[in-house]
Amino acid sequence: MSLQIAKVVGMNIDRRPLDRDLYRIDSLGGLPSPCLVVFQEQVESNLDLIRKELDSVHPARGIGCLRPHVKTHKSSWVTRMQLAAGIDRFKCTPNELDMLLDEGVDNLFVAYPPLPPLASRIARAVSENDSLRIFSQVSCVEHAICLAAAADERSVEINYLIDTDVGDHRTGLPPSEVYALLCAIREDVRFTRLRFAGLHAYDGHNHSGDERKRIACARESMESLAQVVGALKEGQIPIEKVVVGGTPGFLHCLEALVARGDLDSEIEVSPGTFIYWDTCYDEMMPGRFHLAALLLARVMDRPVRNRITLDIGHKRWGIDQGFVHRFSTPGLRVVKVSEEHTVLEHDRSCDLQIGDWVLIAPRHVCPTVNLWERFFLVDRTGLPQHEALAVTARNR
Repeated sequence: MSLQIAKVVGMNIDRRPLDRDLYRIDSLGGLPSPCLVVFQEQVESNLDLIRKELDSVHPARGIGCLRPHVKTHKSSWVTRMQLAAGIDRFKCTPNELDMLLDEGVDNLFVAYPPLPPLASRIARAVSENDSLRIFSQVSCVEHAICLAAAADERSVEINYLIDTDVGDHRTGLPPSEVYALLCAIREDVRFTRLRFAGLHAYDGHNHSGDERKRIACARESMESLAQVVGALKEGQIPIEKVVVGGTPGFLHCLEALVARGDLDSEIEVSPGTFIYWDTCYDEMMPGRFHLAALLLARVMDRPVRNRITLDIGHKRWGIDQGFVHRFSTPGLRVVKVSEEHTVLEHDRSCDLQIGDWVLIAPRHVCPTVNLWERFFLVDRTGLPQHEALAVTARNR
């Protein structure tokens, strides 16, 4: 089944061609088509950019505030890059847990309700590594029951963060109910192996294209969180850490909490997409980070004079945020896609011939990466490494 261009939602789509100098690839002949390519220089630049952003808001801690979500890249190689950059704590979903443990990460937060068998996997990890600091997510008594049963089975203590809903309405509980839940857990003898370590507040609803609105949303979300912190302080309950902020709002969340000056807890922010970036976020926040993971495909057919068909379809790029729309060749636009084909049209006659290569920027990089088993690294000189690297956590 094909999807027509009319399905695309949104205005002011950025159709600028990708910079050929920035995304130069030499010796293409050894690469399969299609494939996922990652540009090492752009990954390194994104790490430098986020370090500068964090230093500007919280110079006392800087990169120490960062607990990046690894679901975007799912890669051992990127994890090592982040470790080398001084990042020592991570956030993940269950799929990436084993990857982080295999890479020697000893401070991680599993941001997912701990139903079985996840609760058992967390408890086993704690039992196998005395130095591991792993934090689970809890937002109801049922979660605590699952986590406590796993902790009892392994005779271990497990840290948890209470997931607080500050506006996304996906997981978590309302701020007004956090104190009651915490008291219920602390007073129940079934949960003596569970240790409260802080709060998690993901602002997934903060995705306006207007920065003023993003700032206002972040401040409102953090004010909700601050009310929880105040209630717990009144109850003389210490809060070790708060983990907040997705990619659009993390810096504004950090600014809001630092500006308060009364938060004794360790503040951590947990963006993920910044490491690879995509055109969806680049339209929202132009040029903030660099596109680092692109798709490489070839022209497989030319149905008519001004159309080409690529050997890649939506089975290989995440379609949930609309069609791809930035290419290495100017003047192209998608007119139709199917599982294995992407049909592009040019305003005039297209110079691309059958067999020619085209680079494509993902619209939503997180699901796009998850569609690939491996990627090819392009080094700082534009030379692709012909030995593929695994998208390690894809099939976990």
